[in-house]
Amino acid sequence: MTSIQRATVVVFSFVALASGMARAEQAKPAESNSVSVTIKYDGKGTVDASHKIWVWLFDSPEIGPGAMPIAEDSMAKNGGTITFPSVASTVYIAVAYDEAGGFAGQAPPPPGSPVGIYGAKSFEDKPIPVIPGPKGAVKMVLTDALRMQ
Repeated sequence: MTSIQRATVVVFSFVALASGMARAEQAKPAESNSVSVTIKYDGKGTVDASHKIWVWLFDSPEIGPGAMPIAEDSMAKNGGTITFPSVASTVYIAVAYDEAGGFAGQAPPPPGSPVGIYGAKSFEDKPIPVIPGPKGAVKMVLTDALRMQ
């Protein structure tokens, strides 16, 4: 291989590496549309694999009967964080602790379950909107004070 061919290979390798880095940089905006929720449960129970904390995202502040979440996830560690990637619009957050154990999601939490709504102290309060991106990281403390009706 001549020195010109080696130089050409080096240049093309550098260009390929740089374009790969540019693609990786372009992939980051998807992360910038995430919402992260960190929850500390200060109630009587223990958060574990059988007694999880559930998190739901809603696209409307009207969280209640008939409201359908746009995303759902759970955690088995107190003080843990759940990140929802690629959230397209402003969301509202509701959480619940599976006090009895065995809740599998895909439905409202059982009556009597400790629940929380980000920014609301009661069911009458309006939740605080969460905008995806750098300000889309929220922290909540869930207690036993508000319970699913």
